Amino acid sequence: MTSALIITWDGGGNLPPALGIGRELQARGVAVRVLGNAVQADAVAAAGLAFTPFTLGRDYVSAEPRGTVDGVRGLVALFADRGIADDARAMLDAEPADLVIVDCLLWGAAAQLQAEGHRVISLVHSLADYFDRNARGPVGLLARMRGVNPPRVARGAALTLVTTRADLEAGPRPGEVHTGFVWQGVPAQATAAAVPQVLVSFSTTAFPGQAAAMQRVIDALAQEPVEVLVTTGAVDPADLVPAANTTVVRRRDHAEVLPTTSVVIGHGGHATTARALSAGIPVLVIPMHPLMDQPAVGRAVERLGVGATLPKSASPARIREATRRLLSDASVRAAARRMGEEARERDGAAVAVDALLGVPAQS
Repeated sequence: MTSALIITWDGGGNLPPALGIGRELQARGVAVRVLGNAVQADAVAAAGLAFTPFTLGRDYVSAEPRGTVDGVRGLVALFADRGIADDARAMLDAEPADLVIVDCLLWGAAAQLQAEGHRVISLVHSLADYFDRNARGPVGLLARMRGVNPPRVARGAALTLVTTRADLEAGPRPGEVHTGFVWQGVPAQATAAAVPQVLVSFSTTAFPGQAAAMQRVIDALAQEPVEVLVTTGAVDPADLVPAANTTVVRRRDHAEVLPTTSVVIGHGGHATTARALSAGIPVLVIPMHPLMDQPAVGRAVERLGVGATLPKSASPARIREATRRLLSDASVRAAARRMGEEARERDGAAVAVDALLGVPAQS
């Protein structure tokens, strides 16, 4: 195999595993091109991969504020969009690819490419169980009203790469390969600082009520003997009132802070959760949207004993109590450390590329 086309969209945490797999393919001599929303150009270029923005496909910027109903409608329109396949076809006509890897939510693009005879690889960037339910639920129904059948698209994939650990869900089904976490950088075990450090990182996608939930976290920890770093993502830092022990910034490379972080508080985005757990850090999940994968990620984290989950409406008192427990509970911290050790044994990107290139699985 000599070339690959990765088709993605601006969904925040869906991009890191795609880029990780792209980098690994390129390191093994495969020429990689990425097709996606224009806003992703800088991130793809930083990963050393060639990028082409949609021209016929639907534009989308995840950080733009949207109401709940408008947000769902906009996502369904993107997921069902066949213009993305038109962009892909133009690229493939100009330069064929041995591998066509499509984000698992781009149902319209995948359906069209499958119909045209392409061997489509589905890239699942979180829990496959969640995406299966999503395809069969209200979001999938809305997509079917637009002429796309998500479960049929999923069944038509030549291979499904699930970039998470199998123990976070029911485990692989036929045609699926669970790769484990795809690394963002090379993870290392975090070592607690003298004063415990708490990283608060919510979504780069805008969700209703996100600023208010983040403020409750700040208020919960205001009097605690910890240092708090809040990376606001889609929220304007000016909308938050920091406490004396809190630093608020729009963005900070988590690689700079995870090595000394004791607890991560997030919205349940798989990419951030995986990055924290790869460093052996317990996670408090506060989901921002009931229709996203966030609640499922929170339940998995709690079930495996590597963190806890609270509702979006949780009071500062409940957030404070949960954070104290994650800082002090030896069993939770030991479970997170063990998961980190396992996650650091091998990059999920390498497992994914072995599957793509037909390399036998390691025993």
